[in-house]
Amino acid sequence: MSIIKLTGINKIYRTNEMETQALENVNLEVKKGEFLSIMGPSGCGKSTLLNIIGLLDKATSGTIELCGTEAMTLKDKELAEFRNQRLGFIFQSFHLVNSLNVIDNVELPLLYRNVSAGERTRLAKEVLERVGLSHRMRHMPMQLSGGQCQRVAIARALIGNPDIILADEPTGNLDSKMGAEVMDLLRQLNREDGRTIVMVTHNEEQARTTSRTIRFFDGRQVE
Repeated sequence: MSIIKLTGINKIYRTNEMETQALENVNLEVKKGEFLSIMGPSGCGKSTLLNIIGLLDKATSGTIELCGTEAMTLKDKELAEFRNQRLGFIFQSFHLVNSLNVIDNVELPLLYRNVSAGERTRLAKEVLERVGLSHRMRHMPMQLSGGQCQRVAIARALIGNPDIILADEPTGNLDSKMGAEVMDLLRQLNREDGRTIVMVTHNEEQARTTSRTIRFFDGRQVE
C-alpha cells in the first residue's frame, strides 16, 4: 500500500529574467513502513521534493496523494491541519525555539490541537524518554549538544504520532558519532513502530542502511 504517491510532479521557479525547473516529471511511490533515502548533488531538487511532499511548497503541476488524500485539493487551513496531524518534520538545523526549554519545544505541535496542558506534558515526557532525553527536559537548547538537539527535534516530530516523518539532512550538522546515533534512532522508529520515513541525505553509508535509495540529478529522478 502506497502512503505517498507523486504523479507527474513539476516545480518551476520564475522571475522576470529567467525560469528554473527545479523538478521535472517526478513519479514516486513510497509504501507504508518504508524508509526511503533521496540522494543527489547539491541543487538537484532533493529538498524541493521533500518540501512538496511535506506540503510546505506547492508543485507547479502534477498530483500528490498522501495517506489516501489528494493534497493538491486542500485549502490552506486544511493543509495546515494535515501537516500537523499526519506529518512530522526533522531539519538539518533542528529549528528549535531557543527561548523555550526542551519539553516546551517538544509540546509545540500539540498546541494547535487543543490538547490539555497536562496531556501535552505527559506525551512530551513519553517521547523524550523514547529518545533518551528525559533527564534534559528542563534544559534550554543552548545547553545541549548538536546530537541532543536533533533528538529533541525527533521527539517533537513524534509527539503528534505522524504517519510520515520527513527528514532533511538530519545528520548534516553532526559529527560522525552523533550522526550514527541519530540514524540508529530513526531506524529503530522505522523498524519497531513501522514509521514511514523519507530522508534527504548526502551520506552514502547511511543511505545503504535504509529500505531504498532514489537519486536525483538536475531535478530528474535518475535511479
